[in-house]
Amino acid sequence: MKVIIFLVVLIFIYYQVYLRFPEYLTNQHHLYFGGFVFGVLFLYYMMSFHKPFMYQLFTNLKSADEKPLYDIHSFTYKDNKMNGLKYNLAMRQGWRCLHCQNPILQKDISGYGLHYIKPLMMGGRNEINNLGIKCNVCSTFTPF
Repeated sequence: MKVIIFLVVLIFIYYQVYLRFPEYLTNQHHLYFGGFVFGVLFLYYMMSFHKPFMYQLFTNLKSADEKPLYDIHSFTYKDNKMNGLKYNLAMRQGWRCLHCQNPILQKDISGYGLHYIKPLMMGGRNEINNLGIKCNVCSTFTPF
């Protein structure tokens, strides 16, 4: 309730200043003040009637603020996910390179590159069945 009283007093003061000095308050000032009033009323509404949502929102903001920008676990998760995909593709290819048919070693799976079997620019589809693994030499020297 204090917020509403504060806004009413603030609007009254703004109106009195506008009546006495109309040349100092432009339309831009009116828009800024209206946006401020709307923002305060919106926050008051959310804090009054949607407390669990706002509590969760501020909790998420706080936890995101405390977490470092680059976390070691995020890279590990992405690498593990990519290595799982490469592992499945290598099994499908019989643990052989897509291009030169050299053997793919399981311990070095992270060093191999993903490539399209039929490149997208030649009409290939962007799906898992069109992916394969190539060794580093083939990845470097073949255009696709």
